[in-house]
Amino acid sequence: MIVREIFAKTILSKSAIQDYALNAYVGCQHNCHYCYARFMKRFTGHAEPWGAFVDVKVNASELLAREVLRKK
Repeated sequence: MIVREIFAKTILSKSAIQDYALNAYVGCQHNCHYCYARFMKRFTGHAEPWGAFVDVKVNASELLAREVLRKK
């Protein structure tokens, strides 16, 4: 399992279930075959397969504080 710290540009994204989803990580350790997010690997720069890495957004709290003021 590869765990990498990254600085992200955003933390909130639109959601079909609620207004927004908080995405503090990219990747996972489970590698579920039914996973809806597997396509995200192509945006990560990882050569490892989905389920073998997690990128932690270390600036998540700062991003959330800023974005929550801008969202409806």
